[in-house]
Amino acid sequence: MFKEKFHKKLAANLLLNGFEEPTELQSKAITKINGGFDVIGVGPANIGKTTLIAMMTVQKLQRAIEDAPRALILVSDMEKAIALKELFLLFTKDTDLRTYCVYEEGKINKEAEEIYVGTDILIGTPKRILDLYFIRNLNLNKIKLFVIDDAEMMLKIAAQGHIDRLALSLPKCQHLVFTDSLNEKIEKLIHKFIIAPHIIEVTEERH
Repeated sequence: MFKEKFHKKLAANLLLNGFEEPTELQSKAITKINGGFDVIGVGPANIGKTTLIAMMTVQKLQRAIEDAPRALILVSDMEKAIALKELFLLFTKDTDLRTYCVYEEGKINKEAEEIYVGTDILIGTPKRILDLYFIRNLNLNKIKLFVIDDAEMMLKIAAQGHIDRLALSLPKCQHLVFTDSLNEKIEKLIHKFIIAPHIIEVTEERH
Protein backbone atom coordinates (compact mmCIF):
# COMPACT_ATOMS: atom_id res chain seq x y z
CA MET A 1 0.00 0.00 0.00
CA PHE A 2 1.17 3.52 -0.80
CA LYS A 3 0.22 4.73 2.68
CA GLU A 4 3.11 2.68 4.04
CA LYS A 5 5.61 4.31 1.68
CA PHE A 6 4.65 8.00 1.46
CA HIS A 7 3.74 10.95 3.63
CA LYS A 8 0.07 11.24 4.56
CA LYS A 9 -1.07 13.90 2.08
CA LEU A 10 0.52 12.19 -0.91
CA ALA A 11 -0.79 8.77 0.13
CA ALA A 12 -4.30 10.24 0.49
CA ASN A 13 -4.12 11.88 -2.94
CA LEU A 14 -2.95 8.66 -4.55
CA LEU A 15 -5.83 6.72 -3.01
CA LEU A 16 -8.31 9.45 -3.97
CA ASN A 17 -7.23 9.14 -7.60
CA GLY A 18 -7.36 5.37 -7.76
CA PHE A 19 -3.71 4.52 -7.17
CA GLU A 20 -3.97 1.84 -4.49
CA GLU A 21 -1.06 -0.51 -5.13
CA PRO A 22 2.35 0.13 -6.71
CA THR A 23 3.26 -1.44 -10.03
CA GLU A 24 6.27 -3.74 -10.21
CA LEU A 25 8.51 -0.88 -11.33
CA GLN A 26 7.25 1.38 -8.57
CA SER A 27 7.71 -1.29 -5.91
CA LYS A 28 11.32 -1.83 -6.97
CA ALA A 29 12.18 1.85 -7.41
CA ILE A 30 10.54 3.66 -4.48
CA THR A 31 13.04 2.58 -1.83
CA LYS A 32 16.03 3.35 -4.06
CA ILE A 33 14.73 6.79 -4.97
CA ASN A 34 13.80 7.59 -1.37
CA GLY A 35 17.35 6.57 -0.47
CA GLY A 36 18.77 9.22 -2.76
CA PHE A 37 20.24 6.91 -5.39
CA ASP A 38 20.41 7.69 -9.10
CA VAL A 39 17.96 5.38 -10.86
CA ILE A 40 17.30 4.34 -14.44
CA GLY A 41 13.84 2.85 -14.88
CA VAL A 42 13.51 0.62 -17.94
CA GLY A 43 10.40 -0.92 -19.40
CA PRO A 44 7.49 -0.60 -21.86
CA ALA A 45 4.49 1.71 -21.66
CA ASN A 46 1.86 1.21 -18.96
CA ILE A 47 4.22 0.14 -16.17
CA GLY A 48 3.79 3.35 -14.20
CA LYS A 49 6.89 5.32 -15.15
CA THR A 50 5.23 8.73 -15.42
CA THR A 51 3.20 8.17 -12.27
CA LEU A 52 6.41 7.18 -10.48
CA ILE A 53 8.03 10.46 -11.53
CA ALA A 54 5.16 12.48 -10.09
CA MET A 55 4.77 10.58 -6.85
CA MET A 56 8.48 10.47 -6.05
CA THR A 57 8.98 14.15 -6.80
CA VAL A 58 6.15 15.08 -4.43
CA GLN A 59 7.50 12.67 -1.82
CA LYS A 60 11.03 14.09 -2.07
CA LEU A 61 10.02 17.77 -1.93
CA GLN A 62 6.93 17.53 0.32
CA ARG A 63 6.46 21.30 0.74
CA ALA A 64 7.42 24.68 -0.70
CA ILE A 65 10.59 26.13 0.78
CA GLU A 66 12.12 28.63 -1.65
CA ASP A 67 11.13 30.41 -4.87
CA ALA A 68 13.67 28.66 -7.13
CA PRO A 69 12.78 25.24 -8.57
CA ARG A 70 14.04 22.18 -6.69
CA ALA A 71 12.91 19.55 -9.21
CA LEU A 72 13.56 19.75 -12.96
CA ILE A 73 11.73 17.29 -15.20
CA LEU A 74 12.46 17.11 -18.92
CA VAL A 75 9.79 15.94 -21.35
CA SER A 76 9.75 15.82 -25.13
CA ASP A 77 6.87 18.11 -26.07
CA MET A 78 4.08 20.44 -24.98
CA GLU A 79 1.44 17.72 -24.70
CA LYS A 80 3.55 15.66 -22.31
CA ALA A 81 4.44 18.73 -20.26
CA ILE A 82 0.79 19.67 -19.80
CA ALA A 83 -0.28 16.09 -19.04
CA LEU A 84 2.44 15.70 -16.42
CA LYS A 85 1.52 19.01 -14.82
CA GLU A 86 -2.09 17.82 -14.54
CA LEU A 87 -0.90 14.68 -12.77
CA PHE A 88 1.15 16.76 -10.37
CA LEU A 89 -1.88 18.90 -9.57
CA LEU A 90 -3.69 15.75 -8.45
CA PHE A 91 -0.82 14.58 -6.29
CA THR A 92 -0.06 17.98 -4.71
CA LYS A 93 -3.64 18.67 -3.59
CA ASP A 94 -3.71 20.09 -0.04
CA THR A 95 0.03 20.84 -0.19
CA ASP A 96 1.73 24.14 -1.01
CA LEU A 97 3.95 22.67 -3.74
CA ARG A 98 3.91 24.74 -6.94
CA THR A 99 4.20 23.16 -10.39
CA TYR A 100 4.84 24.95 -13.69
CA CYS A 101 5.52 23.74 -17.22
CA VAL A 102 7.25 25.39 -20.18
CA TYR A 103 7.63 24.57 -23.88
CA GLU A 104 8.51 26.20 -27.19
CA GLU A 105 4.90 27.08 -27.98
CA GLY A 106 4.68 29.27 -24.87
CA LYS A 107 5.72 32.91 -24.44
CA ILE A 108 9.18 32.86 -22.93
CA ASN A 109 8.87 36.20 -21.14
CA LYS A 110 5.66 35.13 -19.42
CA GLU A 111 7.19 31.77 -18.51
CA ALA A 112 10.22 33.48 -16.97
CA GLU A 113 7.99 35.79 -14.93
CA GLU A 114 5.83 32.94 -13.65
CA ILE A 115 8.85 30.89 -12.61
CA TYR A 116 10.39 33.87 -10.85
CA VAL A 117 7.27 34.30 -8.70
CA GLY A 118 7.95 30.84 -7.25
CA THR A 119 8.03 27.27 -8.55
CA ASP A 120 9.01 24.06 -6.80
CA ILE A 121 8.58 21.62 -9.69
CA LEU A 122 9.55 22.76 -13.19
CA ILE A 123 8.52 20.61 -16.16
CA GLY A 124 9.69 21.46 -19.64
CA THR A 125 11.23 20.61 -22.98
CA PRO A 126 15.04 20.64 -23.00
CA LYS A 127 15.36 23.49 -25.51
CA ARG A 128 12.96 25.79 -23.68
CA ILE A 129 14.53 25.09 -20.29
CA LEU A 130 17.96 25.83 -21.76
CA ASP A 131 16.70 29.05 -23.34
CA LEU A 132 15.23 30.17 -20.02
CA TYR A 133 18.48 29.31 -18.27
CA PHE A 134 20.81 31.19 -20.63
CA ILE A 135 18.55 33.98 -21.89
CA ARG A 136 16.31 34.69 -18.91
CA ASN A 137 18.67 33.71 -16.08
CA LEU A 138 16.57 30.83 -14.78
CA ASN A 139 17.89 29.90 -11.34
CA LEU A 140 18.75 26.20 -11.30
CA ASN A 141 21.11 26.40 -8.33
CA LYS A 142 18.59 24.79 -5.96
CA ILE A 143 17.78 21.72 -8.06
CA LYS A 144 17.74 18.57 -5.92
CA LEU A 145 16.09 16.20 -8.41
CA PHE A 146 16.75 16.02 -12.17
CA VAL A 147 14.46 13.75 -14.18
CA ILE A 148 14.38 12.71 -17.83
CA ASP A 149 11.13 11.16 -18.99
CA ASP A 150 10.99 9.05 -22.17
CA ALA A 151 14.70 9.14 -22.99
CA GLU A 152 14.20 7.53 -26.43
CA MET A 153 12.08 10.45 -27.53
CA MET A 154 14.81 12.84 -26.41
CA LEU A 155 17.08 11.19 -28.95
CA LYS A 156 14.44 11.42 -31.66
CA ILE A 157 14.06 15.17 -31.15
CA ALA A 158 17.86 15.62 -31.10
CA ALA A 159 17.87 16.92 -27.53
CA GLN A 160 21.15 15.37 -26.40
CA GLY A 161 23.13 18.61 -26.70
CA HIS A 162 20.55 20.53 -24.70
CA ILE A 163 20.48 17.86 -22.01
CA ASP A 164 24.28 17.79 -21.78
CA ARG A 165 24.46 21.54 -21.24
CA LEU A 166 21.67 21.53 -18.68
CA ALA A 167 22.95 18.54 -16.72
CA LEU A 168 26.46 19.95 -16.47
CA SER A 169 25.05 23.30 -15.30
CA LEU A 170 23.19 21.83 -12.35
CA PRO A 171 24.48 21.49 -8.80
CA LYS A 172 25.02 18.05 -7.33
CA CYS A 173 21.62 16.37 -7.33
CA GLN A 174 19.76 13.09 -7.69
CA HIS A 175 19.10 11.83 -11.22
CA LEU A 176 16.21 9.73 -12.51
CA VAL A 177 15.94 8.57 -16.13
CA PHE A 178 13.07 6.59 -17.64
CA THR A 179 13.30 4.74 -20.91
CA ASP A 180 11.64 1.93 -22.85
CA SER A 181 14.98 0.22 -23.38
CA LEU A 182 18.56 0.69 -22.28
CA ASN A 183 20.97 0.71 -25.21
CA GLU A 184 24.23 2.32 -26.27
CA LYS A 185 22.51 5.53 -27.43
CA ILE A 186 20.70 5.97 -24.12
CA GLU A 187 23.88 5.28 -22.21
CA LYS A 188 25.65 7.94 -24.28
CA LEU A 189 22.84 10.39 -23.46
CA ILE A 190 23.33 10.07 -19.73
CA HIS A 191 26.93 8.97 -19.15
CA LYS A 192 28.26 12.50 -18.59
CA PHE A 193 26.18 13.09 -15.48
CA ILE A 194 25.21 9.67 -14.08
CA ILE A 195 27.79 7.30 -12.64
CA ALA A 196 26.89 3.79 -11.41
CA PRO A 197 23.10 4.21 -11.28
CA HIS A 198 20.69 1.59 -10.01
CA ILE A 199 19.06 0.05 -13.08
CA ILE A 200 15.53 -1.25 -12.54
CA GLU A 201 14.07 -3.12 -15.47
CA VAL A 202 10.52 -4.42 -15.87
CA THR A 203 9.42 -6.37 -18.91
CA GLU A 204 5.70 -6.87 -18.40
CA GLU A 205 3.00 -4.27 -18.87
CA ARG A 206 0.45 -3.54 -16.18
CA HIS A 207 -2.99 -4.99 -16.91
